[in-house]
Amino acid sequence: MTVEILGRTFTLKGSMAPENLHAVAREVDNTLRELQRAFPTRPLSDLAILAALNLAYECLESKEDYQQLHADIEKRSRQLIQMLDADGSSFLPGS
Repeated sequence: MTVEILGRTFTLKGSMAPENLHAVAREVDNTLRELQRAFPTRPLSDLAILAALNLAYECLESKEDYQQLHADIEKRSRQLIQMLDADGSSFLPGS
């Protein structure tokens, strides 16, 4: 499949669904265009590095948010189980 980033055509292959590949390419294109507007005199190689850093930072933030959410869910689940155990209630079959 082909995608366009900053007016250049790229052929991509992968196991990702085509609509997801297009979404990724749009995200990269949008990020590069924003950087190009902000730093019009910078070479494309610098913009590509800045885009990679920005996107990697967003990815890292998302992973940290996911980990925090996961930890919160586990903590709340343990609390609910303790509450159910204290009441003598159980939703497990055969309990």
